[in-house]
Amino acid sequence: MRRFLLSGAAAVVAGAGLLVVGCGGPPPTAASLLKARLLSVSDLPAGWSSTPVQPASAIVRISSSCLTASPETTPGLTSAAAAFLEGPSIPSFGEDLTIGKKAAAQWARFDRELTDCHSATLSIAGQKAAVAIKPLAFPRVGSTSSAYLWTYTVSGIPLSTVLVTFSAGEYQGSVEYSSIGVPDNSTVDAFADAAAAKAASGTTAAVPDSVSVTSEPVHVTSTPDGEVAYREIGNGPPLVLIMGFAGSMSTWDPLFVNALAQRYRVVIFDSAGIGQTSAAAGTLSIDDMANQTSALITALGLGRPYVLGWSMGTMIAQALAVLHPAQVRALVLSAAYPGNGATVRPPQSAVNALSSPDVQTALGALFPADQLAAGTTYVTATSSYPPGDTAPAAVITQQRHAIDAWWAGTDPAGQHPSAITVPTLIADGAEDRLDPSANSQALARLIHGSRLMFYPDAGHAFLFQDEATYVPAIESFLAGVPA
Repeated sequence: MRRFLLSGAAAVVAGAGLLVVGCGGPPPTAASLLKARLLSVSDLPAGWSSTPVQPASAIVRISSSCLTASPETTPGLTSAAAAFLEGPSIPSFGEDLTIGKKAAAQWARFDRELTDCHSATLSIAGQKAAVAIKPLAFPRVGSTSSAYLWTYTVSGIPLSTVLVTFSAGEYQGSVEYSSIGVPDNSTVDAFADAAAAKAASGTTAAVPDSVSVTSEPVHVTSTPDGEVAYREIGNGPPLVLIMGFAGSMSTWDPLFVNALAQRYRVVIFDSAGIGQTSAAAGTLSIDDMANQTSALITALGLGRPYVLGWSMGTMIAQALAVLHPAQVRALVLSAAYPGNGATVRPPQSAVNALSSPDVQTALGALFPADQLAAGTTYVTATSSYPPGDTAPAAVITQQRHAIDAWWAGTDPAGQHPSAITVPTLIADGAEDRLDPSANSQALARLIHGSRLMFYPDAGHAFLFQDEATYVPAIESFLAGVPA
């Protein structure tokens, strides 16, 4: 069977790297020459690491009556493989390359079987999962290529593997990219193009850095309000994302950010006092954080970007629109609160749960009880960021005071929601324990012409749980904003 296929599932369950069937047969010198045409970790974006090619038979088994061909283990063919991980488990990437008189025929047979095969069963670490297989429309890789999407669920986490087979000169091979949800074709295409190019020429063919926000380096820019640390990804109109209480850049679900980056130049950053972003002098208010966000927009030359805030980030976004209206083209407020003193405060138990050191308790504040698998998916996705800084206790305390002032109606900018005149989308989960729905409804009445949306069976982190429908809703809304 395939060497890497569904290896992301193994990584999620076993906490190991990519798991592959070992090579066999070819002389060491021939295999070494072939291996030089595989991608190496130096060809991949920052954040990716190489993992050993190891037997998978003890952990992973794939059964399907319609899949019998296994080109990379065919006698008489020289075969080599490489495997990589971004973060501790997923996304994962594998490459297989073969050469020999029967290579083209064996890969052609494998393609025919995949085209006609629609399902398989995955057995991993004692669990079984049904796998759906379908051909995938995909840009051509090398001289010829085919692509297939494998979707399955393991430990409550929806996973996908995109398998691309290709020909490159005298070499036949495949790449397999596994991730949570369905990976963007452009991301897989970047890996596949680089693999085919190196197979054909033997020279380095680097994968572009901008395939995932987790691979983007942290930059620091100087502003009149101190230094601000940020990452950015994508091309198109600028979209600034403002994080909520106690969060950092690494709190954004990379799948959500990467999806937005297909259309926008997305900028995420650390708020005052977090990571390499300068702390505020004295007390820290929502308006202070809005002013620092304004300074970042100026420093990066973003002009009049779209602005999306989550939770406390919606307060900062509103204050930005009030204090610096020329720097906001449109607002997307995700789990928002009014700042005029009419806020319905969440139960203290939910607030305490959000700050709990126990991950499952914190997830319970963000996701409904019957959607904790979405919480597991979120934790797995955010784990692909390189280790980063967390909010210091003193900053968390300052943020609490800033939020209290906003809720009480004593924040100056929060007192003037009617001053917001830019197009505004307000959305939340219908079961948000941290933000009662009355708050979004009240804010929609205060911001003239705003649009209000609720997602059923979703909580405070609805934007990640329902990314598949929320991102298109954001894109549709922003597409209608006048230039």
